[in-house]
Amino acid sequence: MGNPENAFCISDLKGFLQGSWSLERSIEDHRARQSGRLGGDASFTAAGADLVYQEEGRLVIGDPASPVYAGPVLQSYLYAFPVPSKAEVRFRDGRFFHALDLSNGPWACTHLCDPDRYEGEFTVLDADTWRVVWTVTGPRKEQRLDSTYRRAL
Repeated sequence: MGNPENAFCISDLKGFLQGSWSLERSIEDHRARQSGRLGGDASFTAAGADLVYQEEGRLVIGDPASPVYAGPVLQSYLYAFPVPSKAEVRFRDGRFFHALDLSNGPWACTHLCDPDRYEGEFTVLDADTWRVVWTVTGPRKEQRLDSTYRRAL
């Protein structure tokens, strides 16, 4: 990915991420022909040299007046930093998820979750806002998850 003029470069990724964030996510499930929204909070908390990512929120799938699902969601990942500008993101069980490097602006990555494919695009919009778009394709899923993080004040 090139660096659009409105994207920021982050040389200290750990310093940028650490702290609390508000989270808004839209979900489009093309296969199920459903959409959803998640609103919540995310935090990156120090754990030795790493950061632990914790996400908590409320997910509503379908019409908010009569949802297919409405309830709490939790997610967590471990971010290890081999160098200040790069992270290795791992699932809770230690499996590798993806790399992250925003030192040259936007970052694209792929995660193969056989038989599905996750294509991620990460962009820092300003000093307090960043966005992640995951496009998921495969025999089990056809989804787009668009998340915006805003630094909690």
